[in-house]
Amino acid sequence: MATPAPLPFLFLLGQEDPASDRLLSGPLVDRLNVLNRPDDLLDGLASLPLVAAMSVVAVGVLCVLNGYRWHKWVVAILAFLAGLGIGHALAQEMGRPTIVAAAVGCLCAIVATPLLKITVAIFGGLTGAFIGVNAWSVAQPESVADARWAGALLGFVVLAMASLILYRFVVVLFTSVGGSLMVVFGAITLLMHVPSWDGAVRETFTSTPMLVPLLVALAAVGGFVLQESRMRADGVRLLSNDPKTTA
Repeated sequence: MATPAPLPFLFLLGQEDPASDRLLSGPLVDRLNVLNRPDDLLDGLASLPLVAAMSVVAVGVLCVLNGYRWHKWVVAILAFLAGLGIGHALAQEMGRPTIVAAAVGCLCAIVATPLLKITVAIFGGLTGAFIGVNAWSVAQPESVADARWAGALLGFVVLAMASLILYRFVVVLFTSVGGSLMVVFGAITLLMHVPSWDGAVRETFTSTPMLVPLLVALAAVGGFVLQESRMRADGVRLLSNDPKTTA
């Protein structure tokens, strides 16, 4: 997630797997609205290999705990993963999807590094769109896709513009949200890899659709507060437009 920023690892679910195809198919607003599609989400996560799930959890924890200090590397990795998604889409017409996807991923990562503030604005905007569409769907569950676009568009514009004047705030926000998604989705995948727990996990999340958004929100808020407290302890102001780090 091209794949949205908060969900880059979903591209790795497997291009030929029907479950991941359902999860990543349809208009962009439906792809962003993943938290309110528990059935498709669980089917897609079930196809994620155990090693990949463990890696996702590890990267997510690092983003939640220390995303701002390492945000240059985080942005480069996210740009690479987004490039993989773009390259895979292009390769459907060109052939050799692995080579094309890897080449486009490397290109995006290389371009994102010197254009850090612009890349942060894009990823911040995508994070805002993700928050907006899922919040809109929770508040208006019967809303049609066209109406959900309002939440996505509002969130994108607000955070993309905010990154130009509140750079650090947006970086902490999108690393917290992205990291929380990785932690929650990876943890769910690990639980489903235990055969005796798979049925109970599916029953729990499908019978309580609000549980996934709640867990993601709790992890994101906790990560944001923790990062802000660490920055304050280091004498770094959160509400600042200075992209420099203390690390």
